Amino acid sequence: MASEQVPLSVGQEQLWFLEQLTPGLATYNVAVAHRIRGPLDGTALAAALTELVRRHESLRGTVSTVDGTPGMVFTPPSAVDLPVGHLTDATPEAREAQLAKELQEHVRQSFDLVRGPLYRFRLFRLSADEHVLSLVFHHLVTDGWSTSLLLRQLQDGYAAALRGDGPAGGAGDRAADAPPPVRFADFAAEQRAALDNGGLEEQLGYWQEQLDGVTPLELPADRPRPAEPSFAAGTTRSELPPDLLVAARALAEAEGASLFMVLTAALTVVLGRYTGQQDVSLGTAALGRTDPDLEEVVGYFTNMVVLRAGLQDDPAFDELLSRLSDVLLDAYDNQDVPFERVVDRLRPHRDPGRNPLFGVCAQFLTEQTSGTTMDLPGLTTEAVDLPSLGARFDLALTFVESADRLQVGVEYAADLFDGWRIEALVRHLAQVLRAACADPAQRVSQLTLLDDTEAQELFAAGIGEMLSHADEPVHAAIARRALEQPDRIAAMYEGESLTYQQLERRAFELAAFLRDRGVRHGQVVGVAMERDLDALVALLGVLKSGAAYAVLDPSHPVGRLEYILKDTAAPIVLTQRRVRERIPESADWSIVEVDQERGAIAKAGAESEGWAEEAGRDSLAYVIYTSGSTGQPKGVLLEHRALQSFIASYRRVFDLQPDDRMLQLAALAFDMSQGEIFAGLTAGAALVLVDKEAGTSPDALAALMRAREVTYICMSPAMLALVEGGPYPKLRKIMAGGEAVPAEMVAKWNLPGRRLINCYGPTEAAVGCTSYECPHEPARSAPPIGAPFTDRRMYVVDKADRLVPRGIAGELLIGGAEGLARGYLNRPDLTAAAFTEDPFHPGGRVYRSGDLVRWNRDYQLEFLGRGDGQVKLRGLRIELEEIESALMSHPDVGVGAVALRQDRRGEKRLVGYASPAGDRVPDAAELRAHLAERLPEYMIPTAWVVLDSLPLTTARKVDRKALPDPVEADPEEDYVAPQGPTEQAVARIYAEVLEVERVSAAVAFFAAGGNSLQAMRVVSRIGKEFGVKIRLRAMFADATTRSISAEVDRLVAAKAAGAKAGPGRVG
Repeated sequence: MASEQVPLSVGQEQLWFLEQLTPGLATYNVAVAHRIRGPLDGTALAAALTELVRRHESLRGTVSTVDGTPGMVFTPPSAVDLPVGHLTDATPEAREAQLAKELQEHVRQSFDLVRGPLYRFRLFRLSADEHVLSLVFHHLVTDGWSTSLLLRQLQDGYAAALRGDGPAGGAGDRAADAPPPVRFADFAAEQRAALDNGGLEEQLGYWQEQLDGVTPLELPADRPRPAEPSFAAGTTRSELPPDLLVAARALAEAEGASLFMVLTAALTVVLGRYTGQQDVSLGTAALGRTDPDLEEVVGYFTNMVVLRAGLQDDPAFDELLSRLSDVLLDAYDNQDVPFERVVDRLRPHRDPGRNPLFGVCAQFLTEQTSGTTMDLPGLTTEAVDLPSLGARFDLALTFVESADRLQVGVEYAADLFDGWRIEALVRHLAQVLRAACADPAQRVSQLTLLDDTEAQELFAAGIGEMLSHADEPVHAAIARRALEQPDRIAAMYEGESLTYQQLERRAFELAAFLRDRGVRHGQVVGVAMERDLDALVALLGVLKSGAAYAVLDPSHPVGRLEYILKDTAAPIVLTQRRVRERIPESADWSIVEVDQERGAIAKAGAESEGWAEEAGRDSLAYVIYTSGSTGQPKGVLLEHRALQSFIASYRRVFDLQPDDRMLQLAALAFDMSQGEIFAGLTAGAALVLVDKEAGTSPDALAALMRAREVTYICMSPAMLALVEGGPYPKLRKIMAGGEAVPAEMVAKWNLPGRRLINCYGPTEAAVGCTSYECPHEPARSAPPIGAPFTDRRMYVVDKADRLVPRGIAGELLIGGAEGLARGYLNRPDLTAAAFTEDPFHPGGRVYRSGDLVRWNRDYQLEFLGRGDGQVKLRGLRIELEEIESALMSHPDVGVGAVALRQDRRGEKRLVGYASPAGDRVPDAAELRAHLAERLPEYMIPTAWVVLDSLPLTTARKVDRKALPDPVEADPEEDYVAPQGPTEQAVARIYAEVLEVERVSAAVAFFAAGGNSLQAMRVVSRIGKEFGVKIRLRAMFADATTRSISAEVDRLVAAKAAGAKAGPGRVG
């Protein structure tokens, strides 16, 4: 008959709660197994186990609930069942395999906390003289100390049973029949009383102060953290070299610390490096037996305490060791407060997928306390390694010390990590420990994680093949192509085309025209043109003149264009009649409409006697403007040398040949277009220039690709999502880049017969510098950005410019003598900060990309994000500070901020935040209009939040993490129903594209959460439904369903009138 219910301890209650949360798991099973050789007496062993269970009340406990409150009840002592599994008939190999299988089943079987028992024993007979004993308990009734106590008492009980004696205690143990000085139930009751009467308040206060603001470590992982953990675990076991154990013991003795503290300090350094976090917290298990009378009591006493160490001041290792020693002693002095109560007091953010306050724990055991030692008289025993029963933490390290060995066992969450990463962690721990023991006065930032072998592997992975290049400018290679294949098509646009001979001739004519106007080597000519054949001639013609060009997008605000022209001191701007009115006038430059000056240009070419080539590999080729943190764009200076290096690599990666037809979709103002154009022309391929209509219509783009038999395309993942994946009979080469490529895009486009290659590269590194070819197999995640191009040196470093190991995030430094930009135009300060001396290759330069990357297991680079205020949106690099600077120039904005956030569909978008400068509160429409006068469309936030004041950090900076997500537009109270068939149809299209139930007729498209790519989809769907094409630009004004519907009706009416009038000219 069971006893009356007694309270559970707080720790037991938490285990009970976890069982209710995820029933049926073996995560909180405690299992030990030993192989026993010799004449084992099974009856004596069963008697010894029976005595253990009789002796320790906790083992006879089960859980019962009264009014929903759990408690423990105890059954009277009885004989213990010891089933025997006979594995004697198989061959030795098969027997071991069967043993492993049955052992796993035995230890992994879950316990019924209500029905019990909460222990399970089994003996496996392999032969007359070989057995394996498996003991399994639920953690609710034991802990590490208790399990070691049980093994010690088991050997004494077995010896007593062999002698025929009654129950006997071992050395130092109380007599078996003596009443226990204290029961576990007494401990549980006293613990709850102390919590209720405030007896532990002082300790709670300590933890509240000590752990204020603590956050778990964000460990680098192989997979994202799942919303619900599976508790699947992996394990690794290794041994530190004997000489390292000797050195660590010597350091501990010299510093008056324990070996555990030395190991914990080294682990803290490693974890700080892995995460980049300066506030490192670990969990460790305190015995929870501050009363000496509890040392002989079996039960769940263990309590987790948190060891917190700050690395912000870069302490010396011996100073860190001293601090951690103090922290550990304080933790032991305050170990009586249950961990669950500390969590309740601190109230951290709770995530069901992780442990609160810490995710990594470490414990230090000896052979006697590790649950691995059991000596039975007349027999030899050895511990059997058992499979992990479940990951309770992200990482759990167990150090086991013996006289001449130090073992390191790591149990890790298989949801997050693969084994190679954990094996590397142990190596890095040993490396830091060795360096610290050699010189404990070193700053922790100076302690290296890498040995020489690993460092050399990283260097080798980061160096591309070094090529030799012709000593000539890029346009010279194109001129040579024109001689080799004069009649092949160089470029086509709508119904027109240019052969290589025609392109070369027209470029020469324009170059002569420019030189007649005084343009010379080293000057910069503005090219403000929409994409067509004239624009292609302009780019090549400027280079042939010896000058460089700066591409300006005519659709950008006038103020931005004017800034670029002044910054480059451009004497001439080449443009077209159709965009001439958008180009700012100035006495500092002349404007040439290339399409209107063809006669004068041809005449200049005809009259020219030629000139000596002035441009060389070190000459400036072009200036590309990127977003700048000062509120103005910055011009990146690219030389022929860098462009030539990119061309050689890109042609290799994509195997570009004269029979290729390359879709040219990227806007001319973006560097990818320059790379594609010149890689294609030097390869002798044909460029298919995308016209304006096809560039804004996914359906038209697909039709163009088929009609022109395109073999190569380059698109951002966002565009790949909009354009249908096929069929394109000739398509063989796909470049995806600019941002992470989702696995579904790989599956959509990486079809048999095609090569999908993910590329990466900042403008400052000449268009691109890495590539990865996606295999033809199911993709589970975004592909890596790959390995270096030729001529490149890549390093992944920490903040101190040390190489970081595989799998660890760091900044990407890009070097190499050929492929870097010269610097930033007129910005020596920015140039000096971004282009620095190569820390590993004397005499070289590197570009500090600001991009966070890591080497994966296969030494392929993975892109992780930005390390500064830059973001990437649909492949475009954006400096948030530039947008914020423009936003703050609005007279009614007091404080402004911009963040990249996901909308409800998971798509990234820019969100603008503003607080008013005075009484007047600006609305989103006027803020958007204000930015439209100063910034390109892609830099204008599509969602807005206006607050009385923006949240600030203690340093009085905008707290970006605290900025709220925008409230989705179209609340019920503001809903205006669409009227008439056109409005209803347009509203339906809006809702379908935005993936919402309905859209108000009075809400503008971008205010409803739309973005530019979705606007393209709206335009395409309206075209299909109504047979008319609205301008994409119309979607960026007050594009409510009502205003767009009115435009649709106007276009439909005009189309009908034109059809009625019949063929002929209108107007």
